[in-house]
Amino acid sequence: MGHAAETLGSVRTRDMRFAYTRVGQGTPILLLHGWPQTSFAWRKIMPLLCNEHDVIAPDLPGFGYSSKPDSGFDKKTVSARLREFVQSLGLSRIAIAGHDLGGHVAFAYAAQWPDEVSHLVFIESSLPAFGQEAGMDVARGGSWHFGFNMAGDISEELVRGREFLFVDHFMRREKVGLFDANAVGSSEIEHYAQALARPGALRSSFSYYRTIPIDREDNRAWGQTPLQMPVLAVGADWGYGDASSRTIRQVASNVEDVLIERCGHYPPEERPHELAAAIKQFLGRSRSARS
Repeated sequence: MGHAAETLGSVRTRDMRFAYTRVGQGTPILLLHGWPQTSFAWRKIMPLLCNEHDVIAPDLPGFGYSSKPDSGFDKKTVSARLREFVQSLGLSRIAIAGHDLGGHVAFAYAAQWPDEVSHLVFIESSLPAFGQEAGMDVARGGSWHFGFNMAGDISEELVRGREFLFVDHFMRREKVGLFDANAVGSSEIEHYAQALARPGALRSSFSYYRTIPIDREDNRAWGQTPLQMPVLAVGADWGYGDASSRTIRQVASNVEDVLIERCGHYPPEERPHELAAAIKQFLGRSRSARS
């Protein structure tokens, strides 16, 4: 069966230009990429979902070909901008899947507008105030990049001109990288490196980390009212493991779990068939339960 035609689009909202890819028909699902990537991260997933779903993958604010605003990288503001993007497409209620930092944004969206989110898929992610701090604690095995990315102007200056080395390290590193170091090719790493080399991109991408203290307080407030929509927590056995589930179960009451085997931190690229199957089954079960 052939797939629906893919649309490469750009829309303007109140203060943003969003670049996005859209394909398929059916119930809408918004795919939010992680760091240091772009919507290109979903290139293997979109064809697997589009026969049943209207699949939309934007470049998050500050990434790819979307605008690089001067401020507003706390996830409350990022999610509000994404909501304007969704509304500009004529949509009001959607499913959202977020990977890595995209999971932070997806949670912020679902927490603020729960009636507008039918399902949440939380992939290899955590949340400030609900487990993220452990991943930031270098003394206990956490990753150094949190502090580095939050350090200020020096971060950009040290990475500028070395974007390929930077992205290649994070995607291929032994711990919380790819399970198979060759699962993502050098040309694909170069795609992300070139995106980070665009004016304002490094500053913007690091700003997602520099706003973590703000996000922590927002999450604490939102977490007082657990999410009620169906939630799928996706972990990878060589990535975060069950950390995604442990995090989201603290702020949601209707959670299912999937652990993808022989997979690192990047399931959309390393195990797309397994991830797409889990998403389709999850959305299908949830619809059947309501009917």
